[in-house]
Amino acid sequence: MFRRFWRRSEGQSFAEFSISLPVLLFLIAGIFEFSRLGGTQLLVNYGAREGARAASLGVSDSAIIEQIKQATILLDDSKLVVYISPEITRKSDEDVTVTVQYPVYIDLPIINKITGTPKWVSGSLTMRVK
Repeated sequence: MFRRFWRRSEGQSFAEFSISLPVLLFLIAGIFEFSRLGGTQLLVNYGAREGARAASLGVSDSAIIEQIKQATILLDDSKLVVYISPEITRKSDEDVTVTVQYPVYIDLPIINKITGTPKWVSGSLTMRVK
């Protein structure tokens, strides 16, 4: 009677699946979170590039920030942090640096403990004023 019990494998695949399913779901969620982090990094870099391009043309700081907001339209404008150096007066043949920062909140609890939340994504670019 016990030999027949040990040889039956009807529930084995279900048990293996129930053990491996949480691991697979965690991996998929991790891939999603880190791709969201990478996408935000691309948008922040693009915003810094567009802001530096506008600053190199000699426009005002408010116009630079507006250009950055238009370039990062998928991000929340209220969380964007923009640094422009030098701030007020920019002379011809002088370098201007635009730095854009944005917080990304990671939703997976274990990754939260490892990386900390929020994870700040930053992009910076320097161009010469024309």
